[in-house]
Amino acid sequence: MQQQKGKVELLAPAGNMEKLKTAFHFGADACFVGGSAFNLRGMSSNFKNSELREAIDYVHSLGKKIYVTLNIFAHNSEIEYMPRFVKLLEEYGADAVIVADLGVFQLVRENAPNLPIHVSTQANNTNWMSVKTWRDMGAKRVILAREMSLKEIKEIKEKVPDVEIEVFIHGAMCMAVSGRCLLSNYFTSRDANRGICAQDCRWNYKVIAEGHEEKGAHDIVEEQGETFIFNAKDLCTIDFIDKVIETGVDSLKIEGRMKSIYYNSTVVKQYRKAIDSYYSGNYEYDPEWYKELQTISHRLYSKGFYLGKTTEEDQNYNTGNSYSQTYQLVANVKEKLEDGKYLLQIRNRVFADDTLELIRPEGDPVKFKVKNFFNTKTEEYVEVVHPNTIAVIESELEMGPMDLIRIKLPEGKSESDMDTETNTL
Repeated sequence: MQQQKGKVELLAPAGNMEKLKTAFHFGADACFVGGSAFNLRGMSSNFKNSELREAIDYVHSLGKKIYVTLNIFAHNSEIEYMPRFVKLLEEYGADAVIVADLGVFQLVRENAPNLPIHVSTQANNTNWMSVKTWRDMGAKRVILAREMSLKEIKEIKEKVPDVEIEVFIHGAMCMAVSGRCLLSNYFTSRDANRGICAQDCRWNYKVIAEGHEEKGAHDIVEEQGETFIFNAKDLCTIDFIDKVIETGVDSLKIEGRMKSIYYNSTVVKQYRKAIDSYYSGNYEYDPEWYKELQTISHRLYSKGFYLGKTTEEDQNYNTGNSYSQTYQLVANVKEKLEDGKYLLQIRNRVFADDTLELIRPEGDPVKFKVKNFFNTKTEEYVEVVHPNTIAVIESELEMGPMDLIRIKLPEGKSESDMDTETNTL
């Protein structure tokens, strides 16, 4: 599905090649990825240099775009090794790099002058003057801070129309402005601004205020057990995505390079539906979009700062820190062998009598069952298969490579997604 001229870009995360291909299969216009260094997902699998070249060639063969994150706040030791890397990215044909640090910005301009630069949300751009300044310095796109309202975003686009504007529409939020958090470094010596966040904001804390004895003050201790005062809810804009598009932004960004292919496919597909509905001229919000976004592993959803002033209840957990989801991925389709036979990669345990659902880029989920599974390793038909098994099934449904198969979780049960996430970008 090619991005139409003038149509807002749907930008998806990709932590590895499988996630990259899945995102495009389900409707992304572009993906952002990280190399083996210099990005804020140090604990993700990321892409080695050879893999980056393969990824860029693959994406361009689809007529789509790929951006490489270079968004750490670099120290001297990292600056020394960056020139070679950015020259490689320019040679490979990356569509842009995403940077936060002013020195890194200048380094890219000096060493890879033909490589477009996007300014990261980590740069904390919250006003049109700072956006204009980055544009004047040569930035092609500015990714706004997430602490922005629809009104503010629209004004920035009107004041600086000749630079692309990107905003986040879904995924993890951070307790620090645009993710510039020091908690992880303070508690664990793992620098969130250099890609190795320990997610300290998700921990439970006791609030203690030291008083002055001479004034008769007392310590204040949270009495109701655990509290999660730093822990932000996940962002979800699906029910007002039309309002986000109408601000005039150029790109809508999904967070989650460390999330699973089920997360990636589901989020991309629902926002793809919403965006296409908007441009059809007959936009109408479909509650099924939000319902599908409940099927993936997520914390409670919020509207972020888009609608203006918020309360603590809007943004943060008061108690608990649990993830919830209603479905679990059990397999992905590797290939069609012959009519009615498909080769599957099993991701989670599944039984032959389970009611399964096929997830394709187009259309609603389709329920089906299989008689048994043919285990390709043991070469026998079995009633149950386990993770990392390659199996063959027979079905009358038409399936394609990268289609997904899921199962509804029992009521009250919620298993976490296959991957974790960090909370900065």
